[in-house]
Amino acid sequence: MTQMHTPDTEVIVAHSSTHHGKPFSHVQNLMPSMMTSDASVMSRMIQQEEEEVNKIVGQIKGKLTQSGVKGKLLRLSGEPGAAIVQAAMEHKVHCIVTGSRGLGTVRRTLIGSVSDYILHHSNCPVLVCRHKESAD
Repeated sequence: MTQMHTPDTEVIVAHSSTHHGKPFSHVQNLMPSMMTSDASVMSRMIQQEEEEVNKIVGQIKGKLTQSGVKGKLLRLSGEPGAAIVQAAMEHKVHCIVTGSRGLGTVRRTLIGSVSDYILHHSNCPVLVCRHKESAD
């Protein structure tokens, strides 16, 4: 690979809204008493999650357009690491660029690391970028 990006390069951005492979785990951790079998409550939670994903997808699409980068967005489901590796194989990508949230050793051991999974299971080069807090 002589150049990482050329004007003809198509960038594929993958987004997975699953939190550690368990939908709504973030809600369960915040408010376990809210979990109910009431269909209307679950429906609202799913709708809120979908709205959040749509907001993120819109921001990503806007950044691609604003930057003049030719690309497309994939919404993935399932375990994020496996879904990204599978999508990379299906789309015959030349390189995967992923972020790292900088989890500590204990958290990474307990919940796993998406970037670590991708590094060990991808059949193409992987670039891992460290998470940097913004000053905004």
